[in-house]
Amino acid sequence: TFFQLKDLTAIISDDVLDENIKEQYKKEHGAKLRSLLLPKDDFDNEIIEVLAVVPSRNVVGQYLKFVNADPKKAQDILVKNTLVTHKEEVLADDGLFLAAFGLIVDLIPMRQGKFGKV
Repeated sequence: TFFQLKDLTAIISDDVLDENIKEQYKKEHGAKLRSLLLPKDDFDNEIIEVLAVVPSRNVVGQYLKFVNADPKKAQDILVKNTLVTHKEEVLADDGLFLAAFGLIVDLIPMRQGKFGKV
């Protein structure tokens, strides 16, 4: 993770999502739903919980299309197409945006294949 915390519950603000809201999104997105804990400041004093989905093949393709030519657009594509809660708040704050982007990149499904013998 991007920060180490001994007692996470001590610093989580009121921005933690209600369990009923999480259940609604779980029904809609299933196993692809993930919870992201983003620091609201540089000292990790408060954390906001947002929900995101694992990026689809189409979203990853669009992200990769722009990653070298226009990195900002590539980041926007990934964040806008995976966040399901607090999207406007994350997009408006550079710190939240970059924290979310860093975690979402880790959600991109990457399986490691192996070569077999012929």
